[in-house]
Amino acid sequence: MDRRKHNSRGFTLVELLVVIAIIGVLVGLLLPAVQAAREAARRMQCGNNMKQLGMAAHNFADMSRGKLPSGCRDYNFMTWTTFILPYLEQTNRHAQMSVTYVPFGATSGGGGFVYDRTNLTEGGRYDRKQNVVAWGGSFGGVPTFNCPSGLQNPFRVSANLWPKVSYLACIGQTAVGDAQVRTGSVIAGGTNWRISNYYGLKRIGGNPSDVLNEMGALFGNGVPAIGSTAASRALAFSKERGEKLASCLDGLSNTAMFSEGLQTGDGPTPHASFSDFRGSVRGENAFFSTYYEPNTPNPDELMVASYCQNTPQAPCIAENAPAGYAVRISARSLHPGGVNMVRGDGSVIFVSQTIDRKVWRATGTSQGYETVTEE
Repeated sequence: MDRRKHNSRGFTLVELLVVIAIIGVLVGLLLPAVQAAREAARRMQCGNNMKQLGMAAHNFADMSRGKLPSGCRDYNFMTWTTFILPYLEQTNRHAQMSVTYVPFGATSGGGGFVYDRTNLTEGGRYDRKQNVVAWGGSFGGVPTFNCPSGLQNPFRVSANLWPKVSYLACIGQTAVGDAQVRTGSVIAGGTNWRISNYYGLKRIGGNPSDVLNEMGALFGNGVPAIGSTAASRALAFSKERGEKLASCLDGLSNTAMFSEGLQTGDGPTPHASFSDFRGSVRGENAFFSTYYEPNTPNPDELMVASYCQNTPQAPCIAENAPAGYAVRISARSLHPGGVNMVRGDGSVIFVSQTIDRKVWRATGTSQGYETVTEE
């Protein structure tokens, strides 16, 4: 019986290389699609986080006679980010914080908070450090405040790391500052820093001919915490709220409430003591302006150069305002093509970075009566 031998033959080197090349091409074709799908999921999660912020702001207003949280009651760790916590299922965290009135330079305050008059370093003299601890670490312990597409960087002050967030409240179309609301000697007990109510700065370092009126915004301060006694000041401070939703004459669906910001870290030439201030939960750095469109190549303008760490995604310069300290921060994200935005009615939309500048500025105002629309 004739038996034929069947010899098995393996791949030749050329065939193997061809197969590897085909696999490489397929992976190259699929990888962008996978990355796009992942980014779409991250953007959706980011939008869901912002939806929670919008709902929390409206729930706050429901319990405060229609008023939003105060934009900032005190310069340090007393912005809307703190006041909104109980409405994000963070009541226990909020209960650990110092949110009562304490005159600037005082040695103690409510909730066990203590100032140190002798410590002149940043954070030692007037910062509410127990609030930093309650936030839960250098990146903050509230996932709702962090966009999964963005980079998470703390605000570094020497060896201390303080929390940042990915979302900013709209302060209008101009800029925000605190220099004009230092109450000075008229308040017994010292100076109290607070963000002004829509600080109407018309220009910082921009085009001198591009002068804007502020025309309102959804976030700012309400009743100033002033009075003849410490008790009356504390009472006014406790009642202080932001603007009423009903004061939005342009319509809540046409007005920005929140958008995204980048938690930038150290730039190419880091400062010895400070990292970038943007995205910090303190002071005017928790706000954005619609002066420039989202993801603009124009630099943000910060109080001083030490707070500005210039990066390709988020350029910045030191402000050059004639009226004192002021800040202009634009909405930014790492989402391709634009940013998420929460409107005054609580809805979330994705805004293209190619939006017309006039339309974007009109979105930032609450009492501008603008009729301009995107074509």
